[in-house]
Amino acid sequence: MSHDTLVLIAKTFGPIWMMGFFIIVLIRTYNPKRRADHERAARSILPDQAGEDAG
Repeated sequence: MSHDTLVLIAKTFGPIWMMGFFIIVLIRTYNPKRRADHERAARSILPDQAGEDAG
């Protein structure tokens, strides 16, 4: 296999693979069934407002 053949394969299948991976990530991110998990993760980094002073 020559270098030119490997470059052609990489330039052809690399973007296809990356686009497929990107679509899978989008589907998992915007899936309504995962909304509660995303909300819990988003709020986990915020400080607890119930018992802290504001100053």
